[in-house]
Amino acid sequence: MNCRFGIAMLIATLLSVSNLSAQSMEGDTIDYFNMSLEDLMNMEIVAVSKKAESSFDAPLSSSIITKDEIINSGATTIEEAFRLVPGFIVREESNGNYDIHIRGNDNIPSGNFAFFTENSMSLIMVDGRKVFNNMNGGTFWETLPVSLTDVERIEVIRGASTALYGPNAVNGVVNIITKKAQDKSISVDGNLMVGSAATTIGDFAINNSFSENKLKTRISANYEKRERFTTDYYNWVDGTYGPYTNLIDYMSSDPTNPGGNKPLQPNHPTYKNPELAKDKYGVNAWLHYQASKKVDFSASAGIQNSSAQTVFMEGSRTPLTTRESESFYFNSQSNIHGLSLQFSGNFGTQDIYVGSGTTSKYDYNNIDAILEYDWTLGDLTVRPGLSYQRIAYDDSDYLPNADSKNGYINGEAILSNFAYYLRGDYQASEKLRLIAALRMDHYNKPEDNYFTYQLIGTYKPNDNNLFRASYSKANRGPVIVDFYTNYEEGSPANGQFIQYLGNDHMELSTSNVIELGYRGQLTKQLQVDLEAFYSVTENFSTFEPTILGSPTHTENPLPYLHLAFNYQNAPVIAKQTGLTASVFYAPSTKLQFKAFGTVQKTALEDLAIKETPMLIDPGNLVFMDPTYELVDQTHKQTPSFYGGMTANYRPVEKLNVFVGLNYYSKQTYTHDYAYSQYHYISKEYSIPGYTGSGVAELEANTTVNAKVSYKVYKNSSVFVNARNLFNSNKRQFGFADEMGGLYLVGVNINL
Repeated sequence: MNCRFGIAMLIATLLSVSNLSAQSMEGDTIDYFNMSLEDLMNMEIVAVSKKAESSFDAPLSSSIITKDEIINSGATTIEEAFRLVPGFIVREESNGNYDIHIRGNDNIPSGNFAFFTENSMSLIMVDGRKVFNNMNGGTFWETLPVSLTDVERIEVIRGASTALYGPNAVNGVVNIITKKAQDKSISVDGNLMVGSAATTIGDFAINNSFSENKLKTRISANYEKRERFTTDYYNWVDGTYGPYTNLIDYMSSDPTNPGGNKPLQPNHPTYKNPELAKDKYGVNAWLHYQASKKVDFSASAGIQNSSAQTVFMEGSRTPLTTRESESFYFNSQSNIHGLSLQFSGNFGTQDIYVGSGTTSKYDYNNIDAILEYDWTLGDLTVRPGLSYQRIAYDDSDYLPNADSKNGYINGEAILSNFAYYLRGDYQASEKLRLIAALRMDHYNKPEDNYFTYQLIGTYKPNDNNLFRASYSKANRGPVIVDFYTNYEEGSPANGQFIQYLGNDHMELSTSNVIELGYRGQLTKQLQVDLEAFYSVTENFSTFEPTILGSPTHTENPLPYLHLAFNYQNAPVIAKQTGLTASVFYAPSTKLQFKAFGTVQKTALEDLAIKETPMLIDPGNLVFMDPTYELVDQTHKQTPSFYGGMTANYRPVEKLNVFVGLNYYSKQTYTHDYAYSQYHYISKEYSIPGYTGSGVAELEANTTVNAKVSYKVYKNSSVFVNARNLFNSNKRQFGFADEMGGLYLVGVNINL
């Protein structure tokens, strides 16, 4: 898809589609900073119940990030803004590229071949449109077409929400709600910042309001380009960092003779620009028509193009690889007297591992349709709904030839899901509220039905205190690689024939979650929020090898190695226990403090650890099936403590000073295959000076950010912005880049 085609589709969609509700407030007329604590507690939130309600009364663990809070904080991307939210783990991999997890449960089993760093257990939406990556799960954040200037607010639910939002809402839900035009004929807003590491970030939007403010339009464009703080890459073979020309493939190399391995040549396509961290742009347009209080129609569409160097755990030479994407989306929604209809789609092309030597490029299209109705009977509100999703991925156009098995799926792969669900909300008394949500999903892969539910109760003894409890069951949705992988390399003629295969009998990951919470306004200046959670998650995906034949195979001796990797469900069960606390203190209208932290433990039961890898005698090329030991241990990749603090000070109307810090405790990253292969061989063969690879020990990390801004005209301001103020060079994610300070100057425009 080229840029001209995308722009043409954007214009055509806006001319032909007349429905989507942006679910957004009249944001540009509200100054959240000057609101009282009581007003802030009663801001409207939609995500928790799919209807507007007071954020204080929200029955689940939830948060709102307002656009003013994001602007004040100096966050340079939507991803970085999640550092303002309790319960989020936000780790930077390279300049501007982040790994984001809600509460953890990330990369289980640790570093397995099936896993990518993107969080496949959380659902991200833009105006209710799902932006989940269905190839392998998770969110490719650089592919979001919208930017910070487009954001009105971000609503967050921590904890299982599949019964309300569908599959993948296991650890939580994020809904990025975009702006709509103000109640004036024309307005503009934007942001431009430039700084170190060749960083340029720009956003601009123009808004119009017509027909007595009933019809509103908005068009925006954004651009972002950054360089890495280093040009080195992690080398699996020796565990050091260096130029990409020193990298060696750990899967095909001989660690007993590392000098005999062939390094990469200069100008390799994966590393054609080793300095680049991110290069992206997006164009978006919105149309909203408010016919009456109970009838509104909206539409949006956009394009994006992006390239990013980010950690990709399947890289057999190094985890940091290049990913490229271009896509077009549309989103529409109608609200008519309680009936809500949403129809959205996303179409594009991605190459998830540029230059890998495999056909990792594919076309995809996702279509979603949702129909819901709000029906109120006295103190009972019932919300039935239907949804349908069809997802298609196809790499046929990029294969070397029609008979090739060089691609991940080698043809078209389709996932579909039809669901029906019901949510009941009953105000049993002035103090007691009871909520139940039930959902049944029918999948084509696996060909099975999954029933999920959510039971919630809140008790509000007075206006300043709320107690809540919930019990939920949630599941992750299917992804393409689990069921459709169909890749081959080598051949019997050259001595090695390897297959990578999906599995029609995979079960979806499921989680059962118990939560208890308390929210209270202790004084006029002080609010606290506590949430305790316990979850049991099972049926994680893993990717394991089986030797079907070899020269030394006892049951099937062959003159060549025949090896098959298969997706399957791991026996491991993750039991997570945690507590999140947050405090909001506003001693005056000039000063606000926030502090939040999560302490958690993720215990893994029956984790399969390789005692021996496949290659046990490299000199004689002797292979055997790996042997495993089931162990119980604490998952060390999720930090045991993470949190942050912010202070926002406005001494005079025009001057704003923000300081924030984020902290997480030490972590250990282990890449299963690189570790088991080299540590076994180095131990058995006593390789002199060989230190092994595949393990990254990360120290506890504190990142301090600051921004000072000054209004020069109305709501437009100039600013200086420091991310990682003290230039800490600690790595924030395993096998990723050393971080550096990012220092920027810029201007915010709001006219």
